[in-house]
Amino acid sequence: MTAPHRYVLRGNEEIFFTPKDQDGIFFVPSEMRLSIEDPQGVIFTVSGAGLTTASGYLSYLYKPVLKGWHQYEVWVKDGNGREKVETAGFEVYDKVF
Repeated sequence: MTAPHRYVLRGNEEIFFTPKDQDGIFFVPSEMRLSIEDPQGVIFTVSGAGLTTASGYLSYLYKPVLKGWHQYEVWVKDGNGREKVETAGFEVYDKVF
């Protein structure tokens, strides 16, 4: 799990993940999914073409509409059937200061 980040309400947060194989080398997943749970427990999921792959990472621009703790899970699968999952979270605040 990575350290939490702080974001501003209604901003454009970029959630990113670098899929690496067992040797630590980046690979382009054959399947991928990102699920985000908001502070009220509602889960939003995007997969495949909804995620951007570039420069060695997957990314998604997320615009939170609720303050509080958000958590997410990224799941990827390589061409050999191996799967990798990472979970992390972030706090959304109303103001920067």
